Amino acid sequence: EGVLAWNKAFEKAGLINAVDVQVQPDDADWDAGDIRYNVLRWTSSPNPWFGGLGPSFTNPKTGQILGADIMLEYVWFTNRVKYEKLYETFSGNANRHQGNVCYAGESIQQGNLFGTIALGKGVDDFSQLEQHRLLYEGLVDLVLHEVGHTLGLNHNFYASQMHSFNNIHDRHITEPVGLYSSVMDYTSANIGPDPKHHGQYYSTVPGPYDIWAIEYGYTPSLENPEDEKDRVKTLLNKSTKNEYGFGNDADDMRSPGKGIDPRIMVSDMSSDPVGYAQQRMDIIKSLYPNLLKRYEQSGESYHAFRDAFSTLNREYAGCTQVISRYIGGVYMDRSMAGQAGKEEPFVPVPKDEQKWAMTLLNSYVFAPDAFKIPGEIYNYLQSQRRGFSGTKDPKIHDMVLSIQSGILNQVLHVNVLKRIGDTELYGNNYTLNEMMEDLTTTCFSEDAGSNVNSMRRNLQAEYTKRLIQIVLNKGKVKYDHISVSAAFENLNKIKKYVSRVSGMDDATKSHRKYLSYRIDKALDT
Repeated sequence: EGVLAWNKAFEKAGLINAVDVQVQPDDADWDAGDIRYNVLRWTSSPNPWFGGLGPSFTNPKTGQILGADIMLEYVWFTNRVKYEKLYETFSGNANRHQGNVCYAGESIQQGNLFGTIALGKGVDDFSQLEQHRLLYEGLVDLVLHEVGHTLGLNHNFYASQMHSFNNIHDRHITEPVGLYSSVMDYTSANIGPDPKHHGQYYSTVPGPYDIWAIEYGYTPSLENPEDEKDRVKTLLNKSTKNEYGFGNDADDMRSPGKGIDPRIMVSDMSSDPVGYAQQRMDIIKSLYPNLLKRYEQSGESYHAFRDAFSTLNREYAGCTQVISRYIGGVYMDRSMAGQAGKEEPFVPVPKDEQKWAMTLLNSYVFAPDAFKIPGEIYNYLQSQRRGFSGTKDPKIHDMVLSIQSGILNQVLHVNVLKRIGDTELYGNNYTLNEMMEDLTTTCFSEDAGSNVNSMRRNLQAEYTKRLIQIVLNKGKVKYDHISVSAAFENLNKIKKYVSRVSGMDDATKSHRKYLSYRIDKALDT
């Protein structure tokens, strides 16, 4: 079904039943390795590095695609995954990627893992039916994506912007046209807040952008060159419409400091990604209290519970990263001069959107109670299998600091700080000094007059360390003078915050004395 769905796009190009797919019989007299056949294969690997892959080969002289094969990894469908890897990579650095590698299968698998937890364990008919639909839609979406590559389509990480936040969970609106404007995006499962009324989880048809791209690439040319030129021009002039927006691996913001337009991001959804991410984090928070009860089974280990907890944290971290990209972000438009519907090439994200992103990061990442998880959960985070590397106790502080560090990696990145300073010259009213002052206030003000809990002590030490590194400026990539001076100013603000030690508990006293010592030493240097 995922393959045949592409016929919808080819019909727009004037080609009926352009795509056909058959199951190879056991007694076939032809070899699937024959170059004349385009084959979808199930593979089963002990250590797969992909969930789906759609390689193709082309004529080196013309670029014409001559043939293609798609590999679908069986392990993707069994939901087996290296949870230990998920548990340790919340910081965002794990999202560094190679531009010629497709991670759609990995993205959908993470979405399925989260969706399976959110939909329940299949203890009633509803959850079983919904989980079946989740896997079905995810598999169709994955095939659509990989077939899209074999047809010549690039990734499009702007595609998730098509529907409004109010409509994203309405299947009657999304199913006819797709959940996103292109199946070439990386999205997670679209899980709604109402446990009994879920929208579409994944796209099951090519989106408007996909149909437009196929129409451009595959429609037979008109005989008259001038008529063909006008036809193509008319087609391309549609690019300013939202459903035809585009941004590929060169533009996306998945890694800290990479890209500039927060709309071109992985694992986001709707035209209000920040609101959607907030809703998703609220869903995740609602799942923690009963998680142990749901996964504790007599005679079984707690490994499944640990995996579920790890998956939720991974999803939570992804939401925070989506939000963080709006701070210092710049909306980008590649329309041609004179094109109808064009916007300015670079428009800084409005100040109120950046401030709201900072407010949410404070509440969901940096606040003293941001990670208020039932304490008994930690006692049961035990893996079943033994190993020879590392200890098996849960590293709670490392986990939380990793999520927080992922945000600091972005908002304090040399590219982001320099961009904030530059955009002050062309429309950005959220100045570098104001942003860093807000960040310092977020990390220190709420417990300035009280004892500091261990999560916040970790965060404050990490943030102070980052500012010291900026001021000393000894890295390979140098911060500009504007960024260094802003960091210098905030180190002095922190010094005032940590000067109060009277009446505090011993942990808070030692923490604040340590930060004061580090700041003094750095400023003396």
